[in-house]
Amino acid sequence: MVKNYLKKCLVSLFVSSFLFASCVDQGYDLSKDINLAIHIGGDGLALPVGSTDSIKLSKIIKVDESDVLHLNGGEYSLMKKDTIDPAVNVSIPSASDISIPTITWESSNLYTLASLSTRASRRSSLSMELPVPATSWNLALLNEDMPTEVKSIKTITPKNGGVDATIALTLTGVTSAVGYVFNDLELVFPDFIVSPQLTNHKLILNGSTKVVQIKITSFDFSNEPGGALAIKVVNGKRTLSLSKPVTFSGAITVSGLSASTGDVKLKATVQIPSVAISEVDGKVDPSINVNIKPISLDIPEFLEDDKVELDVLDPMIRLNVTNETAVPIIIDGSLKGYRNETLIRNITVKDDDSKPITIGASGNTIICLSRTGKSGPAESVKYKIDSLNYFIQKIPDQIKFTMNAHADQSTTHKIKLGANYKVKIGYAVEVPFRFGPGLAIVYNDTIDEINKSIKDLDVKKVTINTTIENNIPLNLQLQVTPVGIDKKPITDINVEVKGENGNTSGIIQSCDKDGKTQESPITIELTETTSGAIKKLDGLLLKITAKSTETVNGMPLKDTQYIRLKNIKAKASGGMNIDLNDK
Repeated sequence: MVKNYLKKCLVSLFVSSFLFASCVDQGYDLSKDINLAIHIGGDGLALPVGSTDSIKLSKIIKVDESDVLHLNGGEYSLMKKDTIDPAVNVSIPSASDISIPTITWESSNLYTLASLSTRASRRSSLSMELPVPATSWNLALLNEDMPTEVKSIKTITPKNGGVDATIALTLTGVTSAVGYVFNDLELVFPDFIVSPQLTNHKLILNGSTKVVQIKITSFDFSNEPGGALAIKVVNGKRTLSLSKPVTFSGAITVSGLSASTGDVKLKATVQIPSVAISEVDGKVDPSINVNIKPISLDIPEFLEDDKVELDVLDPMIRLNVTNETAVPIIIDGSLKGYRNETLIRNITVKDDDSKPITIGASGNTIICLSRTGKSGPAESVKYKIDSLNYFIQKIPDQIKFTMNAHADQSTTHKIKLGANYKVKIGYAVEVPFRFGPGLAIVYNDTIDEINKSIKDLDVKKVTINTTIENNIPLNLQLQVTPVGIDKKPITDINVEVKGENGNTSGIIQSCDKDGKTQESPITIELTETTSGAIKKLDGLLLKITAKSTETVNGMPLKDTQYIRLKNIKAKASGGMNIDLNDK
């Protein structure tokens, strides 16, 4: 980030020698027979270079240099957004119809000739009430082809709004001349039958209607053990089976009985057609296969160095999910990070507080997985995964997200059989530039082609002094390595970068805890240990290490933050030899 300004200092120092050439009278040809090699200065030649403008982060970290580098309200972050395409399909196969055998029942004798008194037997026509004793028979449901995805059922909703049950009642053993009506004749159906014509599962008949229909709108198994009817494997078949009694009791008033009447009985039939299943409410576990393509990241140049270690306060992964099913979906999985096709990170995606990561049913859910479990939009469901920081400690150039998904089995859900649902998932990997104490960003750059300006100069030692104003919430440390024309390090030039009071750490202090600028004096010394070594200098390799501190932990990097070099001075100790002869 200070490349151009260091170069300005050095070049200004070396090129200043050419100012002396302008003092020579142009009427003379000094190139003939005159040695123009001269020495300038005594113990030291100091040149003030000046100060720089504020160097904002927007000039150093440019968001257009990487497709994952973004500004959000002026704050830097890494972000990669995409959607899972195609959407995830969720379905449960249709089931065959539930069969319900027709019930035919006949009572014991309600009336016989022997039951008449002597006086009554002499009458030609009798009217009397015949009690119907309480009795019962079983109503059975059976399906031997339930889908494997259905584990237990709380309720079943038939297709077309329900099925009609027909109840037919007939008095046998009487002639057509005999009339009869029902007096509070009560039919009690099993508790799994739900019909608007039933009150507390009861149908009470009065009058002469002999055929009655009721609409069964659903079958409710919530009174079974566990609150649902379990699907069991019987003879290799996934079977739904239940049988419970229907009971009769009450009375019948008959008229027109005579001494010639035989045995009188009540015959009943209950006929329910097979039930085509539309929807079940129960524990279902459909197959949910989520296929996320590898996520490629274009790593910004200043994060590429192998020594870069990020300590980000709260990296996060956001999932924006639209779930068409009425089934909550629980997810977990793993994140694998690769750098140059080599696996460098592998973490489990699981909430640290053992809270299931859940996609809500029938609607949109925003899930935020973060290091602290506190970040994300207000409407998001937040989960804590502390290992996310470890995962991005060394930014991968490719991420593979393996997501396991299954229906929540802690409760029941409604789902249509044979229907196809979609689960649409969008995701964002976000790394806000708010750093913790473990941060180490290493930035490498080069000042090159210096030799063009200094090859004719003979300098023993160059010292550059400056004060650096830093408004960035990172400590900066500079290391300098001299290189020659062959691009190899020059071992006989010693480079020292010193800070305040001559300490060799060369730390450029971050802003203070309130974000205010702090100043740090910096000195860079280049000293040749072999005569003529500096004349061979062609470039300087710069390594700038940025670290966070406890003082500024969590402060964001913003495009308006800056550094500024002021009062820059360059000094050539021991003077400077300049060869102005033609080469």
